[in-house]
Amino acid sequence: MKSGQKKSTYECKGFADDLLTAFAINTSTDIAHMHPERFCECCHLSMRRIICARAEKVHHKCTLTPFEWEEHRNEGCKPLELPCGKLACTSCIVERVTASATVCPCCLLDGGLVSTEIKPASNLIQLLLKDVLVQCVVCIKAGYYEDHECTQSLTPGEEREAAGLLKRAISTSPDQATVQLATGGTPMIFMKLTKARHPTTAACSRTVKTRCSEMHTARSVISGGEPSALLESEVLTLNDEEKKSLLEKAGITNVSISPAEVLAIKTGLTIPWNRLRILRRRIVGSNLKGEMALFSFPSTSGGEELRVAALVYIPDVVLKVVDLLEENQRTGRLTWHDGVIPASEIWLKLGGDKGGGSFKMNFQIVNVAAPNSVHNTCVFCCFEADDTVTNLHIALDCYKDQVAHLQGMQWRQYTIKLFMCGDYEFITRMYGLSGASGCYPCLYCLVFHENMVKPLSARGHAPPRTYESICTDHQRYIASGVRRKQVKHFYNCITEPIFNIPIEQVCPPGLHITLGIFTKLYGLLEDECHALDLELALLSSEEAHSSFDTYSQKLQMLCSLQSELKQAEEAYAVLQQMTTYVSLVIGEKDPVTADFFVQCEEKKKYLGKLECNIQKLCRSLCEIAKNKLPHRSTQAEHRTEILAKAFSMFARCHNIYDHNFIDETQAHALEEAVGEFMTFFRESFPQATVPIKMHLLEDHAVPWAKSFHVGFGLLGEQGAESIHAKFTRLSLSYTAITDKVQHLLCIVKEHLISISPQVVAAIPPPKKRIKS
Repeated sequence: MKSGQKKSTYECKGFADDLLTAFAINTSTDIAHMHPERFCECCHLSMRRIICARAEKVHHKCTLTPFEWEEHRNEGCKPLELPCGKLACTSCIVERVTASATVCPCCLLDGGLVSTEIKPASNLIQLLLKDVLVQCVVCIKAGYYEDHECTQSLTPGEEREAAGLLKRAISTSPDQATVQLATGGTPMIFMKLTKARHPTTAACSRTVKTRCSEMHTARSVISGGEPSALLESEVLTLNDEEKKSLLEKAGITNVSISPAEVLAIKTGLTIPWNRLRILRRRIVGSNLKGEMALFSFPSTSGGEELRVAALVYIPDVVLKVVDLLEENQRTGRLTWHDGVIPASEIWLKLGGDKGGGSFKMNFQIVNVAAPNSVHNTCVFCCFEADDTVTNLHIALDCYKDQVAHLQGMQWRQYTIKLFMCGDYEFITRMYGLSGASGCYPCLYCLVFHENMVKPLSARGHAPPRTYESICTDHQRYIASGVRRKQVKHFYNCITEPIFNIPIEQVCPPGLHITLGIFTKLYGLLEDECHALDLELALLSSEEAHSSFDTYSQKLQMLCSLQSELKQAEEAYAVLQQMTTYVSLVIGEKDPVTADFFVQCEEKKKYLGKLECNIQKLCRSLCEIAKNKLPHRSTQAEHRTEILAKAFSMFARCHNIYDHNFIDETQAHALEEAVGEFMTFFRESFPQATVPIKMHLLEDHAVPWAKSFHVGFGLLGEQGAESIHAKFTRLSLSYTAITDKVQHLLCIVKEHLISISPQVVAAIPPPKKRIKS
């Protein structure tokens, strides 16, 4: 500043707050005639620097070497001004005054330390000290003087002394791990913990065990003797991910059981429902009803009579279908079989069958991986009576409108398409036909039964049946006066169809077609065996000639009988009686007669076996002829080749149409195989009849495969056939229930739970057996 220029001054009242903040000077209590009213520019600049420095103190990082403050042990230490004008620590001065020392520690002047002349340092000095960066020689921590809190640490000598005392105290304690010391207040507990040189994951099992023991001791001390409660509290403080990881490492993977898993366990244990009322509310088919209803039974006089029998049913089958579709959708089980089923459709098949003392009407969702599984077969109506036309109308007429609603119903963005399946007797009853023994036995076309013997190329395809044509023919039959002998004029339509499902969507019964044709071929094989047995027996005993004449007549009668069960049983009983009579006349010890009975046992043994066993049985004809009838050996070999070829050709047809999916190439191969088999059959067995099962194979198997690109396996009756064994097993679990309705209700409830997609998903899959 130039000489002679007036210095600037500032009024104290205008900077009262700043002066208080920077210099701790309170100007509000100043006396006008005693305290200055203004302050100079130098003080103003100092004030501004102090305020700015304090504002930036948090973010300021000093690079200067901190000033080493003299050692002090009082956290509340304040600077004091000595008589000589020097500054000293409060703790140091107090120690010297207490020791009656008179030498000043700063100027070393004897008599310079007078306690009455020691006063606190000025405010300016204390403010300057607050902004000084210091380093404590005790705790070796650097920081601002105002913010520093000294934590006294032990010297190496003190540490060794304290460690020796603690070791001696712990060694004399009862548990050799903890020691309790008195403090004048709450006692302090010291515990021995070994310092870890390696993490627990890298330590050996012995070290881990030692650490766990020490932690158990620590929890016992901290928790007041309840280590388990403290450990439980520690686990509860973990988050969900940490708990899940901890349980997985401990080998506990399933700590919660879902309702579906509980129901799956209940189904496997077959616990009575009256002991599980809570789970009872979880059943999807909670609207299941049971009652005693009137059904038709055969009477002792040969007619029919009405008697009460147990009936269990689901009133709303549409709701049940939707529930199962929703559950399958949630569990991700729905599939369209790689485009075989159109992407906009849900296929549903209805079926029924009598077995195990009860009839079961069911439906199956085809849009799953295993549509014919018992876990996918939902029984919605069950009654303990025969599946006659009368009983079917009694039990199923209430579903007529619901089935019509299901056909073409929209679920989400899909359209439901219904199919019908079952054995041939069942589906003809469902559509009101008289059965396979009528003049027009085919459900799919109006072929006359005598024309089925002719090749398809000679007679051509008969006019197809439709649902509407069956209803029309039935109405004409009713209008004619319901005369049973005249039913052939109305194409055997004796009753009204129960469900309105198009005939084109009725799957031919592949399983029963296979059994029927196989039985037909096996019957031809039996005829050859019986003819050979007859000739052998005639050669061995002339006295039995008349008896074998009667036996031969009965055999011819057996071959001419129809495939109906009652007639077959009667013919078989007559045959058994004649066989017993022959054995009495000839004698069982005769070697030729013994061969006869051995062949009969072989035929029973191999009945229903695979093609390899059939080939063995066919070759037995040649062996018997060579040994017993040499003049018949050539003819026997010829008949054996014909029978073996017939079985092989039919096996080729069966292997194709039994597939779930059939493409154009397979459909063409099926058409070729069926044509070759039927042509060979008619040429080789000109006197044999063509049953309805062969007609279905010849006329309707190929059109079905070409129409839906599926075989009889996907939409067939296997699921309805396999449900009987399951119901039989469930029935054994409830034998103590004498009430027939409650007994059947328990069985159907167990079944409905077991087919729930959530329950099926909760059942663990069976383990694959390791082949030895």
